[in-house]
Amino acid sequence: MLDLPLHPLVVHLAVVALPVGALAVIATVLWPRVRSRYGTLALATLSVGALAAIAAKVTGEQLATQVRRPESHASFGDALTIVALATAALAWAWWWLERRRDAAPPGSPALPAMASGALTLTACVAVVGLTVATGHTGATAVWGAGAPATTTAPGTSAAPTYTLADVAQHNTAAHCWAAVDGRVYDLTDWIGQHPGGQQRIIALCGTDATVAFSTQHGGQARPASQLAPLQIGVLAP
Repeated sequence: MLDLPLHPLVVHLAVVALPVGALAVIATVLWPRVRSRYGTLALATLSVGALAAIAAKVTGEQLATQVRRPESHASFGDALTIVALATAALAWAWWWLERRRDAAPPGSPALPAMASGALTLTACVAVVGLTVATGHTGATAVWGAGAPATTTAPGTSAAPTYTLADVAQHNTAAHCWAAVDGRVYDLTDWIGQHPGGQQRIIALCGTDATVAFSTQHGGQARPASQLAPLQIGVLAP
């Protein structure tokens, strides 16, 4: 779709449908008048949000193969997917039990419906909280302080400048910098994600890895696109 990643488009559906559906289900559980008018719609909205969360997780993992993976956002997204699906299932179970209670003779046990309703309320609150946390960490990864540095041509003033001596100080797996074609990259988080194994990246820590990168990946678009978001500055002339 006009070369836009699918993930941001799917995420918008999840971050709207999930909290709206969860809040509507809360109202449905608490107020019978809302339940009679909008109960089915509330549960359907929550279910759509849960399915959108699955789609967001899948498309997010696909996007992570092209750009740097924001770990906190991914963790919240994984948790949200599980909780959203469980909440939708629990809400429908409550709805079924509540309908059975309404049709049962007076004096029939109400505990199953009441217990499932209380669990549904708790789960819906968790969905709203996780949706906010997931959206916040995603926005921070893109726009905030945690966002990857943009690629800047060597010699411009828009990016910090480092010497090769600066790079050499970050020569361990815990703090791994490398220079490639005049740009400086923080490869620390990429060590565990590199398809060729961790040791290939660790061997480059603290060095000018231009020759090694060009030899291994010269002319390949994907490795270059994966490297670009990791840039933190430029190499001093």
